[in-house]
Amino acid sequence: MTDWVSDLNVARALTWRYAIALFLVASLSTAAWLSLHLVISEQQSTAAVVNVSGRQRMLSQRTALFSNLLLNTPKPERSLIRDQLKDAILLMERSHHGLTHGDKAMGLPDTLSPAVHSLYFDQPDAIDDQVANYVKTVQALLVLGDDQLTADNPLLQYITRTASTTLVAALDGMVRQYQLEGEASVGRLQKAETIFWLGTLLLLMLEAALIFHPFVKHVRSIIGKLQGATDELQSYQGHLEETVMQRTAELESRSRALEESEEKFRLISTNAKDAIVIIGHGAQVIYWNPAAEKIFGYTANEAINTNLHSLITPVRYRDAAHSGFERFHRSGVGDLIGKTLEVAALHKSGDEFPIELSISAFKLQNSWHALGIIRDITERKQMEEQVRQLAFYDTLTSLPNRRLFNDRLNQTMAASRRSGFYGAVMFLDLDNFKPLNDTHGHAVGDLLLIEAAKRLKNSAREMDTVARFGGDEFVVMLCELGEDKAESTLQARAVAEKIRATLSEPYLLHVEQDGMNDTTVEHRCTVSIGITLFINHIGSPDDIMKWADEAMYQAKEAGRNLIRLHES
Repeated sequence: MTDWVSDLNVARALTWRYAIALFLVASLSTAAWLSLHLVISEQQSTAAVVNVSGRQRMLSQRTALFSNLLLNTPKPERSLIRDQLKDAILLMERSHHGLTHGDKAMGLPDTLSPAVHSLYFDQPDAIDDQVANYVKTVQALLVLGDDQLTADNPLLQYITRTASTTLVAALDGMVRQYQLEGEASVGRLQKAETIFWLGTLLLLMLEAALIFHPFVKHVRSIIGKLQGATDELQSYQGHLEETVMQRTAELESRSRALEESEEKFRLISTNAKDAIVIIGHGAQVIYWNPAAEKIFGYTANEAINTNLHSLITPVRYRDAAHSGFERFHRSGVGDLIGKTLEVAALHKSGDEFPIELSISAFKLQNSWHALGIIRDITERKQMEEQVRQLAFYDTLTSLPNRRLFNDRLNQTMAASRRSGFYGAVMFLDLDNFKPLNDTHGHAVGDLLLIEAAKRLKNSAREMDTVARFGGDEFVVMLCELGEDKAESTLQARAVAEKIRATLSEPYLLHVEQDGMNDTTVEHRCTVSIGITLFINHIGSPDDIMKWADEAMYQAKEAGRNLIRLHES
């Protein structure tokens, strides 16, 4: 009787141990599932803030473009540009508020990390101040009337300068900070998930060591003592079968959770606008989403199991790409891992185009793999080129404008000081240009300016600069004339005489009139030219331009169609 009571107590103790172990395993499994859910949520949150931050960078460039277009677009069309500029700055302001205060519709969190908060609010050049100042400046520009919009407007200059320099740099830094924090957070959650699974495995081992082994031992002892305890043994067998079924159900539940996780990844990658590419051993593609098919022109069947660099890397970079990936595959270390950079890529058609590439590393089956997120930035490269064209070139003649000319004059003067060679600036003004405009209209006047610009460019050397300052005023800068002043003066006069003769030839200006009764206007036009030389000059670029302008007015006052040299 005593042995029976002892065995019964042991069985009860084992039952409690087993129940506690199952409870702990279930708890750890649930925690692991929650950890996986948090990983996905963190990735979605990171993707949202990175996308919205990237959109802020795009919007800063777009508002700068629209601001410049307000100046260069005909007045009847400016209303549409103003509406587009208002929409862009409102979206930029809303996105900024969402990034700093949260926005559920955009998927943005309502809290900021200390590092992100510092970038937004605590530094001397805090992004919050930069964006606020930028938005206020654009809004102030929108209030201005059309007559107040000029190239030297301080609001427009601030927008153009800030959008392409400090604000873009600050927003790029914020994108990198969001990416780093997102990756770090996901890494921590993944570590926690790993710890949960290891804890589950450890409990299973303890369960085997502390429960099943003693349980079998005591069951055998009971069978040896009481051969007639068949019914009790069957009861335990039934209990074991139930436990097996429960464990099987748990495994099936885990399998379903894994399938759901894989389905979520598939949905995210399938619907992503950026290309998502995974490469493994030998730089072979093992995953290629629909966006990658669209960007590079290769289907997934064509790309998978093919060396990535043979597909999309330009030939001149392939050797370096192959060697770099081999080193990464051996050690998990690479110069590009964890970075976002702009590189050239190849389309299936053979065309080369720019992309933005972000690379991260992970281990799969004890082998290093790389995940690349790729964005086609062809359109972005094109704001940027358009913004540069609007900022530095005359829209009518495509010649450098005053801003670009002044920059080149500074560079040429500095080079002259180093080399000891003379340079020269010629200020040109077309004679009798106003009567042409008054008689035939501004469209004919524009045709004359375009033709005069072509003749000027053909008369100058490739190293020289021809610019339009506005109206019928042009400037030509000659560099590296010579070390002797008299010889340099003769060279400058020779070029000026060539220009004077070229611009004095008759102009045949073809005027289109709605496809009917097109006419050709013949016009003769002379030019007055003022020249000044410079070398190791103590004067400023403004002095050089002033002297050339004075010499030009001397040519005007002396009867026009003349060349005058400023003696300094």
